[in-house]
Parts: sequence; structure tokens; C-alpha cells
Amino acid sequence: MSVPVPAPAAAPAVSGAADPGSERAAAASVGPQDAVVLLGAPGAGCSSVAQALGRSLGLVVRDLGAQVAGRLGVRQELALVAVGEQRYRQAEAEAACALLADPVGAVTALGSGCLADAGVRAALERARAGGARTVLLTATTRRLATRNGLDAPRSVALGNVHHAFTQMLHARQDLCRQAAGAGAVVVDTSATTPAQAAGEAAVLLGW
Repeated sequence: MSVPVPAPAAAPAVSGAADPGSERAAAASVGPQDAVVLLGAPGAGCSSVAQALGRSLGLVVRDLGAQVAGRLGVRQELALVAVGEQRYRQAEAEAACALLADPVGAVTALGSGCLADAGVRAALERARAGGARTVLLTATTRRLATRNGLDAPRSVALGNVHHAFTQMLHARQDLCRQAAGAGAVVVDTSATTPAQAAGEAAVLLGW
């Protein structure tokens, strides 16, 4: 059964911030030939971290969810409901393959849903072979559930939504780990802002 997943909220702020000097140094070593692909389960922060990482490194940011919504001509937060899962997943796979065919000079927020498609996984493997770096964003199950609004009271008539979400989450996380590859950079976003997670990713990437 498909579980509707609301658009993830921004990660909560915590004290401290990424060192501006580190971000400037990272940006100075990044060029238009570089490519970064962000993977992560719903709520891990792919879209928001990609925006922060793109700003700090001076790279173009490309978000798969926005690309899919544009192809379908619907609002991003309503796309899955508006067109149905089968049509959405087909458009998602097509958009993901198009982004991965030319990832150079960009930070691409890929997420996790598209990784169920074998063609997308193959496209990601080719991108990695061509030099694209993968960043795997993780967070605790409790934090991901909270960011997806599953800690709010709900009718028992809806069934055990939290259990279904957790099962989906574990499946997505497994897909992300496999697709990211052995050389992936892993960043836990459970208690970071997008800027902090982006700063950590840049340091781990060696930039």
C-alpha cells in the first residue's frame, strides 16, 4: 500500500553554525566540472541541504521534485496526489535519468523515491563512474517521522500509518545506501540546520 508522505519540513535549528571560512575555502576548490548528487529518505533534507550546498560551493542546484512537478504542470507539494502514483513515478524516473545524464556543475537533490526504478539506479551508477560524488543524508526514524507530520494525533480509522511509514522508510534507506556506493559521504541531519549539514558535507567531500 502506498503511503502518502507530506512535504518534509525544514530541519530544526540547533546552536552553532558552519564556519564561514571553511565554506569559502571549500567553494574556492570547486569548479564547474564538479557534480554532487544528494540521496535521502523523505524528511532527510535533500532539497534544503542541496540549496545550502549549492550556495556555498557556487554550483547550480537542481531539485528532482521541482523538475517532476514542472513536467506534470502541477504544484510540487500536490503532484503525487494530483496525477496518481503510477504517472508520477514514471515522470520522476524520466526526470531523474535526464538530470543524471549531465550532472556536471550542479548539486542534484535526487531524494529516494526514484531509486526504485532500475533505470535510475543505472543512470546514477554511470554518473558516479563519470566522477559525480554522492552524499547520503540520514536522520533518526523519530526525526523523520516528525518532519513528515506523523507525530500529530490522527483518527484510528486511518490504521497504523506510523508503522507503514517506518516500513517504507527502511526500504528507502536501504535503496539509498546501495545506490550511493561505497565512496559516498554520509551526513546525519537529525540535529542540524541545512546550512550546517551542507558545511559538513563540503568538508567530508574535501572541498
